[in-house]
Amino acid sequence: MKKPRLPFLLPLLAATATLALAEEPARATGMQGHMYMAMCAAERVTDPRLRAIFDSAPLYLANGAFIVDSGYTMPDHDQGEIPHWEGYIDAYLQLIRQKHAPPYDTPEASQHIATLMGMAAHGITDSTFDTLIYARAEQVEPSDMSSFDTAMDIFLVADMPRYFIPDLANDPVIHSEAFTAVNHPISEKDVKSAASTARSGIAAVSEFLYKGADEYGLKYPWARAHFTDPRTPGSYAFGASVVMGYYRELLRRLDGDTKADQVVIGTYPSADYPLVTLDATRPDGKVIFFFGEGIDRSSITDSTVTLLGPGGEVVPSVTKVFRGDTWANVLVVTANQDWQPDTEYTVILDPAIVTLNGESPGTDFAYTFKTCASVDADGNCPIPDTPAPTSGCPKTEEMYKTRPGEGGSGGSGGTGGTGGTGGSTKDPDGATSSGGGNVESSGGCNAGDRDAGPAWALSLLGLAAIVARRRRR
Repeated sequence: MKKPRLPFLLPLLAATATLALAEEPARATGMQGHMYMAMCAAERVTDPRLRAIFDSAPLYLANGAFIVDSGYTMPDHDQGEIPHWEGYIDAYLQLIRQKHAPPYDTPEASQHIATLMGMAAHGITDSTFDTLIYARAEQVEPSDMSSFDTAMDIFLVADMPRYFIPDLANDPVIHSEAFTAVNHPISEKDVKSAASTARSGIAAVSEFLYKGADEYGLKYPWARAHFTDPRTPGSYAFGASVVMGYYRELLRRLDGDTKADQVVIGTYPSADYPLVTLDATRPDGKVIFFFGEGIDRSSITDSTVTLLGPGGEVVPSVTKVFRGDTWANVLVVTANQDWQPDTEYTVILDPAIVTLNGESPGTDFAYTFKTCASVDADGNCPIPDTPAPTSGCPKTEEMYKTRPGEGGSGGSGGTGGTGGTGGSTKDPDGATSSGGGNVESSGGCNAGDRDAGPAWALSLLGLAAIVARRRRR
């Protein structure tokens, strides 16, 4: 058995040491999953400007999608917490607007926007996943949820498979400036250190820990079967569909357009994701709104969302913000009674909500959904006989299926280009990235032919839980 080379182990062992500071178990998907959803959504967009940004800077999108959690490896917990929320996202967005101008077609502008969108994708997919998949898993899994985060990335790497270890590409200067803008200064050095440590955690999963997939599968069989199932609400396909709307709204905001008419970027239930139960107390029996801009919490009340039955009668319900900072981007609505079978309901969002730009939608946002006619003994609706929605990102799913160093194709690269031969994991567009302005990019993501037996895997099992300090406001 070949042992890992010492230079490679040093950052892994350093990352392991940070776990001693852990405060509580993680409650979300892992960093590999966040990158996958951000990249899947990017592949699906058709807007020409977004298409150009993602095609030119895919590595920065991937970095943005994992760097959000990187701050949890540092002594200051809020270095990881703050970037999840709209306050930070808007601060970064405004810095881009100050330093660049529409149509944002320079390499440096594209890199910053791709990073911003990756970070925003991370924040919203923590919510798509946690409101539905994670919350349901808490009810049905046979084991405690303390290693759930780690398991999700291990399943993704082992089952898809997805052996993606991104090179570092980010601008610690602008991230430090964004932290200062939200009154929580973080040094450039700490931004760089956190990103490097987080990347080591991603590498550990992709090179060692994926071998424990079957063991974790015994702990979390329901999640393993459902998190990539395109029919399951909260799955990675579901998350990517919501992210697409977020990308649209972020570009609107970058252009200085403050209108809030399309601020709703996703709902559950929806046309593609019908209600899967009649039990209104289950996580997947609730109504959920996802927003592409922060909503002022003071503008949200129990009357913000109204549920109507088939005769127009009001269904009593409670509306709550799902985590977030000053600016909420997810609402969860719980009906006070179970849903009636084979019944059509109407959901109405009051236009009195106010975005962080001080704008409100021009009209009500309303949609209807119909419940299933019956449920099985476990309270689940039958699987619809209509075609299942797809992730819509075949290029993303074909990338990195070969382990680094094992030969063969590295997958068709990026969101638009091709490349990645010989099993090398580089920039998703098949090329080594070059930094623009202050943007830093470092190579060295090809893992070579390293191997590790069970002893090494066991000694590093905690490493992938690098984000285990999440508090989530």
